[in-house]
Amino acid sequence: MSEHSITITVNGEQERLSVPANMTLLELLRQDLVLTGTKNGCSAGECGACTVLMDGEPVNACMVLAVEADGQRWSLSKGWSTMVN
Repeated sequence: MSEHSITITVNGEQERLSVPANMTLLELLRQDLVLTGTKNGCSAGECGACTVLMDGEPVNACMVLAVEADGQRWSLSKGWSTMVN
């Protein structure tokens, strides 16, 4: 599987990573960035346990490929208390 270079901003911190095309954002957050506050509940986008904010909009991290996250700003639940509307 080919690797893709991506740059994402998570809770204000920019990260540059190389990820496989089939890796989900949830896997990237939990495995590569060791941000385990985002949970894996159903892996089908049904339960909302993996909800994160993409540019202020809620999405299920288990349903987003890491390569789709390239260039986006992500906020995890731990960082929501510092967000300003």
